Amino acid sequence: MERWQKVLIALLSAAVVALGAFSFGYSMAGGDKQIFVADDSGAADLSLIEDVYSKIRSEAVDPPSEEELVRGAVKGMAKSVKDAGDDFALFYSPREFRSFQEVTTGQFSGIGVWLKDRGGRLEIVSVIPSTPAQQVGLSEGDVIESIDGEPVGSLNSDQAVNRIKGKEGTEVSLGIDRGGEQVSFDITRETIELPNLIANRTAEGLGYVRLFGFSRGAGEQLRKEVAELTASGAEGIILDLRDNGGGLFSEGVSVASVFIEEGEVVSYKERSEPKVSYDAEGEAFEDVPLVVLVNEGTASASEIVTGALQDTNRAVVVGTNTFGKGSVQEVLPLADASALKLTIGAYFTPEGRRINGSGIEPDIEVDSDPATQKERAKEILQGIIISADGAHG
Repeated sequence: MERWQKVLIALLSAAVVALGAFSFGYSMAGGDKQIFVADDSGAADLSLIEDVYSKIRSEAVDPPSEEELVRGAVKGMAKSVKDAGDDFALFYSPREFRSFQEVTTGQFSGIGVWLKDRGGRLEIVSVIPSTPAQQVGLSEGDVIESIDGEPVGSLNSDQAVNRIKGKEGTEVSLGIDRGGEQVSFDITRETIELPNLIANRTAEGLGYVRLFGFSRGAGEQLRKEVAELTASGAEGIILDLRDNGGGLFSEGVSVASVFIEEGEVVSYKERSEPKVSYDAEGEAFEDVPLVVLVNEGTASASEIVTGALQDTNRAVVVGTNTFGKGSVQEVLPLADASALKLTIGAYFTPEGRRINGSGIEPDIEVDSDPATQKERAKEILQGIIISADGAHG
């Protein structure tokens, strides 16, 4: 047996604790014969794992490959962790791990959409400009029903993304539910430069920044855009974090630091370890009036930013209650280029609020369609600007 196989088999010992006891049976031609292996002591026994592995390889009629057995067992371990309360525990195959890494670097081959699992349905929440998705006519609000003829079923957004992505120049077929109408699209994949944000000035002369994610460089990109918007005459900024599911923790601190000059942005606690605080990085646009737009899709790093801006009275938060993902996950690479994602800690706002499960309540609730929410945000920002001008005499 190869060394890497022994190492991975050793990792499986934790599964014994989770399951308590293990049993299996098999049928043989000419009669039924069952073999039961059980251990009521609850103690992890490496020899049991290796014994099961060996018996499957030597006795099963059509045994899976060694790689398939080991990987399947690791998936089972990840599921045990999830069943024990870690909703974000996940095993990434080598291909899925590469896909994950592409998203954090900002470049991948696909069609150019942001997806969200909304009530068990995979909804397109944004179409990236100048991408194949936009060119064929996919729209915000479209629901993906099938991928290459296979029903989406119970796929989550990560799994669906992995199926939609692929080699540049290849084609993917999507079945779409568009307001009750069934339509289909054949889309050729291209290399997508994933933007962290888009920015522009509104007709009212306000700065508007839509932040899509927190991949590498998000903080610096936002700082550059805010500098250009204010230099062009924008008197205030709307930071739109709706349906932004987060990304890199460090970029959350950097984004908040664009508007917070000093002090704590977020604190982080890992198991029994003491809290660790992360402070603002300085050189902030601390006097620019700011409104933050949020909704139920605002999560993770987006909530770090929102909580920091709200607790420091730096911004008015507008929209609906955020998702409530106040935990931190670490992706741990494994020996065969796969990876394991585990929740390793929780984060807290500057005032010590734990967001996990409850989210952030907006200062002004606007529970309406996206366009109305944006219009209301502009009205509120204009009010803040007028009030500030009055205070200055």
